[in-house]
Amino acid sequence: MKETHSLNPDDFLVPGKSFENEIKVKGSRFIATIIPVSSKEDAETKYSEICKKYFDATHNCFAWRVDDQLWRYSDDGEPSGTAGKPILSAIDGKQLKQVLCIVTRYFGGTKLGTGGLIRAYGDAAAQALEQVPLKIKTYLEKVTVEYDYSLENIIRRVLQEFEGKILESYYNESVKMILALPVSKKEAFKNYLNELTNSGCTFI
Repeated sequence: MKETHSLNPDDFLVPGKSFENEIKVKGSRFIATIIPVSSKEDAETKYSEICKKYFDATHNCFAWRVDDQLWRYSDDGEPSGTAGKPILSAIDGKQLKQVLCIVTRYFGGTKLGTGGLIRAYGDAAAQALEQVPLKIKTYLEKVTVEYDYSLENIIRRVLQEFEGKILESYYNESVKMILALPVSKKEAFKNYLNELTNSGCTFI
């Protein structure tokens, strides 16, 4: 049964784990490897590892997307536009982030032509992405707040209501907390706290 996911405005889908799937097209093997990644550097490192694993392959083409602004793809020697782009299109078709998809090709003796390559790389990526387990992550933004000890219970209660997390706490003359909140709720959280505490919180 296919997974269904209900997403909030700050949510996005990522691969739940690494996954590999192989298809054959006219004698050529296309091995699609899906790997969760957290950054450009992480994607590049994981790609290098797969290249070492499949060092004898004809091509190791890839696409990765960390977020809406950060992505890259490569044809790795295949004709321009026949491999990396269809892999990225498959990623975007599933609306995934923080994902690297490498399609390794072992040439089988029959040339596929431009259209055949686009279909083969796209299908290899899409079939693997269709099968990989997914999980939901949330875009979070840091907020630093300082307040009197007497407000501790209020802060924690409101933080829970707004689905935030405590990253760090410092207890000195006053309390300072570094929080992480869903991006769309950050300003509402600050405004609501100011109302409840009569502006007793200082946001840094």
